[in-house]
Amino acid sequence: MQQTSESRIVFIQASDILSHSSHHEYSAILDAAIPVPVELPAGEELPADISEEMALSGMLRLLAAEPEHQNAAYYRYCILAARPNILDELTYAAMMKAENGDFSLAIETLDALKGLFPYSSKLLACKKAVLKKKEAAAIPAALDASAFFTQAYHNINNGDIDEGLTAIHAFLEKNPHVWNAWFLLGWGLRKASRYEEAESVFRTAMEKGGANADTCNELAICLMEKGDLKGARKELEAALHAEPENVKVISNLGVLALKMGDEIQASGFFRAVLEIDPNDAIARDALDRITGAVEAGKK
Repeated sequence: MQQTSESRIVFIQASDILSHSSHHEYSAILDAAIPVPVELPAGEELPADISEEMALSGMLRLLAAEPEHQNAAYYRYCILAARPNILDELTYAAMMKAENGDFSLAIETLDALKGLFPYSSKLLACKKAVLKKKEAAAIPAALDASAFFTQAYHNINNGDIDEGLTAIHAFLEKNPHVWNAWFLLGWGLRKASRYEEAESVFRTAMEKGGANADTCNELAICLMEKGDLKGARKELEAALHAEPENVKVISNLGVLALKMGDEIQASGFFRAVLEIDPNDAIARDALDRITGAVEAGKK
């Protein structure tokens, strides 16, 4: 028994099929000198009795993978002799699978026919119809996913953190590589004071393409809350390098300076924020508190 590059297809001698009484009808079709490709279910051994479906499927798959195989013409003859209406049968089956939403199996079925009917307009039209159905089915799913994202943003922004986290998890189940969805998840976790989880999620957002000032800034907040002031400063400096006039980043550098006991440096950061945005209440309040503390210390 010889095995092809496709691990689920093996070659057997035609005599192994003809020896079974249930396959006497093949005696006029099969050539005992030419091995027959047979498709085996994954992980299964060769059974004692080879079914017609196993042999037909094996020949179809071989033709699809190797249309110029040395025995290709013979295998085409065997398939059409055994199932003269196979094109109609399998294109109909593929369309039924597509109707039921099983697009992968529908496409797999049609692709199995391409080695047998490489120039069939019917096969081509059927494949286009299945792909069109698949594309149409994906649109509502994408809209649903977008709705989850929008819902998550509004929930988290309005303080409904648990609802927001549930919604963004639902979005990520269908869109696991969207960096700003990971950012939104991290934002929700950070607002819920789940800093350890949020840190991990923000790092994932960076890996997915979100290595920007906002992500670095949020990650820095998590690190500050965990007491990793050195790590927080590194992230804030990276954010400031990316966006030198980002007032959130500059303000957080001021907060970090206060945590490190450097009121003079902190004042400098908050004044820089007010130069960019004179109406920034957070920076104004922080600067007033620093000034007040200094004045109280002088007394």
